Amino acid sequence: MKESDLNKLPIEYDFLFVGLGAANCLLIISLYNNGLLKGKTIAIIEPESKSTNDRTFCFWATDDELAKLNLKTLVSYSWDVIEIRGITKQQIKPLHYFHVKGIDLYIKAKNILNDYNAKTFTSFLKQNSVMKLKFYEIKLENETFYAKKIFDSRPPTFLQSQKNQSHLYQSFYGYKIKTTTKAFDTSTMVMMDFNIPQNNFTQFIYVLPFSEDTALIELTRFGEQKLIKNEAYLILDNYIKQQGVIFEILDYEQGVIPMSSAKMKVDNFGKNWVNMGSRADMLKSTTGYAFHAMANDALVQMEAIKNNHLPLRKPKSKKFVFYDRLLLKILNEKPEYGKIIFETLFKKIPVPNVLNFMREKTNFSEDINIFKKLPKRIFISFAIKDFLQRIATLPVLVLPFLFTIVSLMLSLSNLKYITWAFLALGFLSVGLSHGALDHLTSKKINNNKQLLYFMTSYIVKGALLGIVWLLLPDLALFIFIVYSAWHFGQADFKEWKLRQSLQSLLWGFTILFTILFFHFDELNLVLEQIPNLKSLVVLKNLSETQITAIQILVVACGILLAVIQKSKYIIYTLIYLILSSFLPLLVSFGIFFVGQHSMHGWRHLLKGLNEKSSFLWLKSLPFSIGGALLILYLVLFSGLQYVGIFFIILSCLSLPHVLSMHKFYSKVWLK
Repeated sequence: MKESDLNKLPIEYDFLFVGLGAANCLLIISLYNNGLLKGKTIAIIEPESKSTNDRTFCFWATDDELAKLNLKTLVSYSWDVIEIRGITKQQIKPLHYFHVKGIDLYIKAKNILNDYNAKTFTSFLKQNSVMKLKFYEIKLENETFYAKKIFDSRPPTFLQSQKNQSHLYQSFYGYKIKTTTKAFDTSTMVMMDFNIPQNNFTQFIYVLPFSEDTALIELTRFGEQKLIKNEAYLILDNYIKQQGVIFEILDYEQGVIPMSSAKMKVDNFGKNWVNMGSRADMLKSTTGYAFHAMANDALVQMEAIKNNHLPLRKPKSKKFVFYDRLLLKILNEKPEYGKIIFETLFKKIPVPNVLNFMREKTNFSEDINIFKKLPKRIFISFAIKDFLQRIATLPVLVLPFLFTIVSLMLSLSNLKYITWAFLALGFLSVGLSHGALDHLTSKKINNNKQLLYFMTSYIVKGALLGIVWLLLPDLALFIFIVYSAWHFGQADFKEWKLRQSLQSLLWGFTILFTILFFHFDELNLVLEQIPNLKSLVVLKNLSETQITAIQILVVACGILLAVIQKSKYIIYTLIYLILSSFLPLLVSFGIFFVGQHSMHGWRHLLKGLNEKSSFLWLKSLPFSIGGALLILYLVLFSGLQYVGIFFIILSCLSLPHVLSMHKFYSKVWLK
């Protein structure tokens, strides 16, 4: 479409507000207060009438903060005392707990829009739009128009939760009631009363007294399952009756707020399409509070428009993201702990401090002081679980890369034994285990007889290579290097979804030669421990210049493969392999073998066999123990030549494993 044609279109707007919820209403008011709506054409897409008090907005702030947000005229009630029923009742000054009626916010925003002759569309946005020159083309069910700047406050879509993420709901039902007697203290709001059935959730009663005989009494649930109306009304009725009052219901309130640590699916349509409210991650996942954050964000957006620059939204604090994720995980997996945590929190920490923590205005030392008062076992166990799950979601390469850095630091601190301990643990667990599952990758094993045949064949293959080591060690070494390079390259290329070809074999050689030739002196010492190895003479005759040339050639080969395959993972691997050259040869090889190769193999087995790690580990245990005992026995009785013997044993165990995994990749993994 030509710009000249676009200018002739009769329907185009400077501002389009998609949704007339709290975020957009606050922005409209802020723009109006600063004279930024004058001369602007405005449109709203809102299918609902917004003519009822469908929700209550609450937040806590100081008087100065309230003035800065310019919300004083919207506040209908405030309280200076907060009670956690049965636990504590405290003054929260200089904070106040403020209440804003949804209808008051809507009316104020709608009156402003009416003054500027804003056009309201009551149909849903049919699809997201793309920018055409200076305007977005907006398509509704029966009409199309254009808008220059869009503020989108539709509910967000969350991506599927991973293992270390939780997705719950804060669902609530409430009565606004009037009692026949003076039943409420108007200076005090009840933030939480857990004296109700928990029903395997975390749920509590919330009381906002508007007068001595009028209050909003609300049941709130944190859980995977939302509250059902009949269940909620039964609990509310019983709770109010237990207070010994006679009442009538003036109004009802209900709602659902997502409580999620999962990432949101938010498309980027350009700088003039601005996400608002929960769509802009203004919602605190563990409390459901968002009003204060949205009011602040309205000022940010207003200043950006006023000064004609991009809004500078601050990213969420990583420490509070972690705290929220941890609490959501606890509420999700152990909902019975919710009551214990919240009651302990308010019992041992002054309420103003808790409120500052909940609105993310505490420093790290204050956070530590709070966590010290909470049930430590619960949080420590879930923090460890979260850490392990976070690691599991990271690319495999992160582990060997970080372990290389840590090992270098331990080496400088003369704490090498820690590195050896972790490598031994890794080798005895995933290192041996991923190679001890070959009996599961075979399609032929259905009974004990077939298993015995498989084990016999497996042992024979390894023994045959052992005989080659005895008779023709140079040939055995060559075979070992070739099939190891083939296997290492195959596993990495499968994991990185790269093309399988001679390039994967070349990558395997690159890995091995980087490790071996960057530890050339140690390589010679290892090879000296292998009897009758004639190729050792050739290696010992290499000059330093020739060795350096080989090292450069190997690294250049890796870089060339990275360019051809367009793989950043090849570069990352090269970097940590070169860094590990400052560590002993066995450590360098161990970091790659355990941290990268074995982890890749384990992930492939999990996917190909469609089983859990615990199941596979138990199935591998008998064979892993057998392999470990065999290595231990031969090493103990090999004298000073234990390193050479270790590599010979490893090669004999590896050959049948490499052949089995090749069949597994071709028959199972590729399907």
